[in-house]
Amino acid sequence: MNKDNTLRLRIPIGSLDKPYKPLEVIVERDGYNFPITDVNQVLNNTDCLNKDLKNPMTTEDLIKHLKDIHNISFSQDEEKQASSDLRVINYYRISAFRKHIHVTTPSYTDLRILYNFDRYLRDSLSRLLPGIEVYLKTSLARFLSTNYGNYKSADSELSGGLAYLDDSIYINKPNKIKEVNLMRSIFAEELVKKINKDNMITHHVIQYGGNIPIWVLFEEITLGQFSKFVSLLNDDVLKGWVNTILPKIPTSLCRSGIKSWISTIQLLRNKVAHSSKVYGEYIPYNPKLLQEDKDMVGSDISDSNFYDTYQHTIFGGLLTVKIFYSDLRLSDQEAWNHFLGKIKERICNSSVIQHGELGFPDNWYRCLTLI
Repeated sequence: MNKDNTLRLRIPIGSLDKPYKPLEVIVERDGYNFPITDVNQVLNNTDCLNKDLKNPMTTEDLIKHLKDIHNISFSQDEEKQASSDLRVINYYRISAFRKHIHVTTPSYTDLRILYNFDRYLRDSLSRLLPGIEVYLKTSLARFLSTNYGNYKSADSELSGGLAYLDDSIYINKPNKIKEVNLMRSIFAEELVKKINKDNMITHHVIQYGGNIPIWVLFEEITLGQFSKFVSLLNDDVLKGWVNTILPKIPTSLCRSGIKSWISTIQLLRNKVAHSSKVYGEYIPYNPKLLQEDKDMVGSDISDSNFYDTYQHTIFGGLLTVKIFYSDLRLSDQEAWNHFLGKIKERICNSSVIQHGELGFPDNWYRCLTLI
């Protein structure tokens, strides 16, 4: 394989000495193996020590390790609780919270409080986030299908439900149109696989000749695929939709903002779906933060400081969730405020949970509450 990704095959003399003689070519890609190595060189030539792996430990060994190495104290009842916990919870999952305990003599109960607080955040977000995906897909499908006449090609005979098949709604650049065609091809391939497996797709193949309206399409694609679709919309369509659902958002943030917020929801949802730790974690999303949020946190903080301090924390993610919940139903907003109230209650009732460790400002509750 050359640097330009061109694969050149050298054919032995005489192998094609007759017309139409078949030539068997087998192409295989190398696979990854263990132990893994930094094949992509992302560690910047960091020296790897290649030490021996730690020996496996029993539950009793793990409790002793927490005592002796991490100075976690245990009462007799706490040891029984730890034995029960470590039977079903990975040691690394629960022991990771030790770095967030800022008391002189941390106990296993302190560790458990932080673990359960993180679990509460994840469990709550797993219920709160899916509604945003449904809302985004529903609102864009309705906006495009009902407003298609304002954006369609002059010669288009497509109905509003098939607006996504018109190139005029996308960014008019050769490389982007290529991405659009690839995206639609992927959508079509996945829908074909669902024929006779998904009643809604089967119905549209039989009754409507395989024409899939956008409101059905969006029910079938992933949030990541939806995010890609949004990123390819032209400015007029994108601004029209964003102004409909989030009228207070500055026009300058229509593209960069909505793209970053959808990606943030996607990453946050994936973390909680896989039970990944969110308390005190660096989360690799980059949500655009609104000026009103910066002002509420404190006008004396610089932009760079604001982003460095909050953008990649759970607080940055919750600010993003708040943006979307501001346009949802009153019942949804009440559920959101109830969630925040429970967080506040847990923080107030425990000296172990410190909101600073979450990357929250002192007035985080006022910043996130919907009024």
